[in-house]
Amino acid sequence: MGFDLGSGLRTITGAASSIGSGAVQAMGTLNNITGTASRISDAINNVSSSVDAVSNLRSFNLPAGGDPISQFASGAALFTNTVSTVGNLAGAIGGLASALGGNGGGEWRARLTGRIGNLVFPFTPTIGISGGASYDEQPITHSNYAFYAWQNSKAESISINAPFYVTDSVEGQAWISAVTFLRASVKMFPDGNPPIILKFNAYGDHVFKDIPVIVRNYSVDLPNGVDYIASGASHVPIKSTMNVTLQPIYSREKVKNFNLYSFVNGGSAGFV
Repeated sequence: MGFDLGSGLRTITGAASSIGSGAVQAMGTLNNITGTASRISDAINNVSSSVDAVSNLRSFNLPAGGDPISQFASGAALFTNTVSTVGNLAGAIGGLASALGGNGGGEWRARLTGRIGNLVFPFTPTIGISGGASYDEQPITHSNYAFYAWQNSKAESISINAPFYVTDSVEGQAWISAVTFLRASVKMFPDGNPPIILKFNAYGDHVFKDIPVIVRNYSVDLPNGVDYIASGASHVPIKSTMNVTLQPIYSREKVKNFNLYSFVNGGSAGFV
């Protein structure tokens, strides 16, 4: 049987409420396994419903299961409550990660990757996609209706509107890296080659999977109505928005391998 989402959420909320404030401090030692554990605890405790719990948990990289979960459970001795309580919480989180991620809690966030590095959007962006088909109208004499001949189909641009929040100097460095990545993505190489083709992934294998894209344009706002945090030799805004327009781009060889029946049945890797 699969993971019972409702039961898992009840286990998570019940276990989290019983761990106590001492658990938050102890969970800090497990950051290398679960990310910022205190934020996970807060995300679970500061909700009023199971739906809110799911929404909050989706913003974290949850443990993928297996060995990380066993390490997480073995650290339960650090807590003031029982090992079984924390073990149940760890198991529930692992099961929920599998249920939500579809791949054992793997990376599902929107991200761009390429030879120049990678950019992971840390907060859920607004993504817009569109497509179209071109038809030529065929004028027919003495006809009540026009006839149309299909010419071609195309994948339109992908728009990303991504919020970015910074709370400390470490996150400030992540902001600087993101902006540097966007700047570099539209620059040619020293030998004159055009800007790099990136891979776009988001939300699992059947939404955006290894889509080859180029960055058509980007913009980053640095508003004057927010505070700025020192990060190294720079200052970055605590709240900003990054807008990126991506254009799917395919080689002739890639297009030759497209199969509509495979695409309809889930074999959509690389295509939109």
